[in-house]
Amino acid sequence: MTHHEMIKKVNSQWVSQIRCGDHRFIDITIVQTEGRFFVRQYKFGGRSWYHAFLDHPEGAMKLGDTVVPIVGKVPEDLESINPKVNKAYFKKMNILYPLMRLTYDRKKHEASTLELSSNFR
Repeated sequence: MTHHEMIKKVNSQWVSQIRCGDHRFIDITIVQTEGRFFVRQYKFGGRSWYHAFLDHPEGAMKLGDTVVPIVGKVPEDLESINPKVNKAYFKKMNILYPLMRLTYDRKKHEASTLELSSNFR
């Protein structure tokens, strides 16, 4: 799968899947902006996929039937990329995104942004 095909797949699917290491795949909404892929945490319990990626960043992204090796990390340009990630979530989720934002801590949510990098760039 080329990087362009990955972008098309992510943009066309509401829900994709990710996993960290050998853990199970979980459903998640992945957004794309500037050819980069991002996910965010919505539930802030104990250990989560987010913490697993922080501890061991290697994992995989499942787009349809294709599994792509990834590295999940906090973007170095988190502060400047977050407004673009917000727009990407709004574009994908439309009216649901502003409604969802009423139910969680926006700053905490944005701080949990992870970038999913692959070797396909």
